[in-house]
Amino acid sequence: MSKIVLKSSLLMVLAMAFCLVGCTDKVAGTVTDTGNTIAGAVFHEDGSVASNAIVRMARMKIADGVGMPEQLEVMTDSKGKYSFDSVLADTFQLAVIDASVAEIFYLPRTTSKSKDLDNIKLAKAAVFKSSLTYEDVAEPAVQVGSHFVVYVAGTPFHESVFAGDSFSVLIPEGDWWMEFFPGDPQIVAKLQNSGVADSLIYRRWNMDGSIKGGDTLDVGPFIWSTTTEIDSLIKESEAAAKDVARLSGTVVCKNGKPCDGVEVSLITDLFGFDFVDGDSLKFSAMTKTDSLGRWWLNVPKEVPEDSFRVEYRKVQDDVVAMTGVSRYVQKSEVEELKDTLNLGNDTLAKAAGLVSRVSVIASGDSARTDNCMVNSVVVGIKGTSHFVRDVTCETLVLRDLPAGAQEIVLYSGDPKVMSKMLNSDAPRWVYVTLTKVSLPENAIQQLQGMTYEPPSQNIFNTPLAKEE
Repeated sequence: MSKIVLKSSLLMVLAMAFCLVGCTDKVAGTVTDTGNTIAGAVFHEDGSVASNAIVRMARMKIADGVGMPEQLEVMTDSKGKYSFDSVLADTFQLAVIDASVAEIFYLPRTTSKSKDLDNIKLAKAAVFKSSLTYEDVAEPAVQVGSHFVVYVAGTPFHESVFAGDSFSVLIPEGDWWMEFFPGDPQIVAKLQNSGVADSLIYRRWNMDGSIKGGDTLDVGPFIWSTTTEIDSLIKESEAAAKDVARLSGTVVCKNGKPCDGVEVSLITDLFGFDFVDGDSLKFSAMTKTDSLGRWWLNVPKEVPEDSFRVEYRKVQDDVVAMTGVSRYVQKSEVEELKDTLNLGNDTLAKAAGLVSRVSVIASGDSARTDNCMVNSVVVGIKGTSHFVRDVTCETLVLRDLPAGAQEIVLYSGDPKVMSKMLNSDAPRWVYVTLTKVSLPENAIQQLQGMTYEPPSQNIFNTPLAKEE
């Protein structure tokens, strides 16, 4: 793995912000002005219609120029058809990208009269993937932000990324320069006005050899910086990138296709013991999947339990549409890890829900008590971000849960009680109850018969059997 330097906040960027003339969201339709338009149809490698594929027209790259060439973008319709109602120049570039199947098409030089535009057949793309960080510097005093663009220099192939996130770009076969730069044109202008050379704003990295369709080039991480010459930064980065422990995986939607834009979170607090204040825990997204459903995260610095896992959620229109979790990753798997541990594929499903009511059992007695208000409980799903607290006998509601086989966690909601229990030698089963449950997809599981027995005070003075 190698590392490259670029500077100030990481990648994600609306690459289209660099469409200097502006990008159109026009979908293929009937062409009426045939004198200044182009149109055609796009098909997958297997001959099927390529709907919702991106078609980009770009100006020819100026020799030794920096930044993305001006371009227009449309999407193919349900029949694979596309059209542009104007052309940028007599001669231009044309690229087609279908991230759902990792297929592309590229004409580095063409005209509106070319027959190659009529019926376009996609081919398997090469994949360039990495992650981007930045080196912050005191001068110039420009806040670069967290959005960047990475693209194949001089071409219409680009992706927007957040600083610190992993990314991937579908690219044509060949030997290419990759270019990295801030995604906000105003930031670029401020850097230029402050005296930063274009060669330090638009940082470049040349591939070592050619890449072929279907290949994946996994390098980096890259560092964006305006202060260090790129050659020396590459050398430093290669040494720094060694022995980097990371986690990776792929998220698949229910239709079997890669799920992009899925929020990913590491869950190391399996029982929610850090949940000591408030009424519920919140999902904290640490990264998102790329266009191929892939994600990368650094290995957690601390694993308080014997294992941890990864939780996913797909949000659409501010609603959690699908959820999922990875397998439990054993602590021993990452203790000496010096590379990337791939967790494989995880498939999302529509979210489940849980409604429950917990009753108290007096210590040493099998009878329930009506004295509900003197005890609070925490109820959650092990290895997830879903935990709530309330007094016993009240209805507890958990939403947006991962469906399937899970374990319900139940313990005292009193922070002082839990602090004392966690600092004692008492085995976990004494103060935590685990109940296996199968949560139905896109439905609510009703559990009204849960009971809770508060730990007795003499528990610290009585020898206890070891937890199995």
